[in-house]
Amino acid sequence: MYRNMTSTTNPTYIIAVSGGIDSVVLLDMIANGRMPGSFPVDSAQYVVAHVDHGIRPDSRSDLEFVRELALKYGFRFESTSLSLGPSASEDTARTARYAFLESVATKYKTNNILIAHHADDVMETALLNLIRGTGRRGLSSMRSKERRIRPLLHLSKNQLRDYAKEHSLSWVEDSTNSDPKYLRNKVRTLLEHNADDSWHHEFTTVIKSTAALNDKIDNDIEALLGYRFRSKAVLDRSWFVLLDHMVGCEVMNGVLSKLKVTNIDKKMIERLVVGLKVAKPGSLIDIDANVRALITKRSMRFVDRKTNITLSV
Repeated sequence: MYRNMTSTTNPTYIIAVSGGIDSVVLLDMIANGRMPGSFPVDSAQYVVAHVDHGIRPDSRSDLEFVRELALKYGFRFESTSLSLGPSASEDTARTARYAFLESVATKYKTNNILIAHHADDVMETALLNLIRGTGRRGLSSMRSKERRIRPLLHLSKNQLRDYAKEHSLSWVEDSTNSDPKYLRNKVRTLLEHNADDSWHHEFTTVIKSTAALNDKIDNDIEALLGYRFRSKAVLDRSWFVLLDHMVGCEVMNGVLSKLKVTNIDKKMIERLVVGLKVAKPGSLIDIDANVRALITKRSMRFVDRKTNITLSV
């Protein structure tokens, strides 16, 4: 029998479970009502979701391990098996993983995907993004947000290990987590061997402060766009060219986010900012599969790629 899968009114949560210690702890906390804070257990429905990326030859055993866990706890189980191969990048694996999780969420008509990221992951991601030059957002990018809920961000890796030991949990060790070819593993090793508790505390404080500042900046940009846009996605060129370059990039990022553009990155933003300032009237700049920018003498208009009709906001 599956637990909590008969009611159509109770919230449904998709739990991403790799079989590693982090996600096994998350699953056990949920199944046994040990989640910190007020988290629904008996009133909710849960589905365990696992991705076999096909990077390691023994990854099929991880899938079977997670399947047995789901059966043990009485939760439904969804999985997919890919064949990414040993040369697959972290980004490729991540993109495939989240695509599957989103498909499971769609199947069960829910916006709730639970992911077992913890406090150490927050620091790793912040350092990775600094190395990659992602800017202010990268320093505080790992947070709970729409569709991706991270309930363990306040817990450290050591606390998760202590929980697993206390409750005699078993998990699988992914050998790729120690492979130095992956940049994240290098950063993780650096933190483990060179950062003490004091450093962790100070860096975590910086991340939290940056997150608060980012929220304020994003809210200010949103308010500015609400004033400038009115109802149509049109940027006035004479106004925009007077903006500082960094401010212009922030405004452009806000525009793209408002239009639900996919895969926003620094190159895309720079291309549009420069195009708005110097491109000739009539120029078209492709943005994604649905949106492109049309340059006129007085403005940049964000239009539907199929119809060239200016988009509403």
